Amino acid sequence: MFSSTRTPFITLAACLGVLLAACAHNEGAGTTTVTSGSTSGVRVTNTRENDDAAMRLADEVCARELACNHIGDGARYRSEEACLADQGAQAPVQLSRWSCTPTQTQAGFEECLAAIRSEKCETALPRVDRLTACRSAAVCGR
Repeated sequence: MFSSTRTPFITLAACLGVLLAACAHNEGAGTTTVTSGSTSGVRVTNTRENDDAAMRLADEVCARELACNHIGDGARYRSEEACLADQGAQAPVQLSRWSCTPTQTQAGFEECLAAIRSEKCETALPRVDRLTACRSAAVCGR
């Protein structure tokens, strides 16, 4: 039937298949966490949604920094990776200041991203909430 040298490989392949099948049911699932309370109740957000939005904010700022020549030797950021690390750490903090989630007001979030893209290179942008379009009142429509 099977040689003794092939049996461990077949067993390993079968175990790997079982593990992949067991893990596949979690793909696309988000983690829901309570992020804040308000007078109207508790706001619950999907952390995957916020992670995606935070990454989009960081990507947009770093794309602007690259276009403005603020990345490289002697520039604000030494590399794109350094920019993404810095902005990636700041973006979740920015999102936590908003009184809504980006998908609750997709249009406001897209306007914030557009404002980042169109901001003049001469303007320092250490935090996106320096832009009116990226403040909670503008993004959340309040």
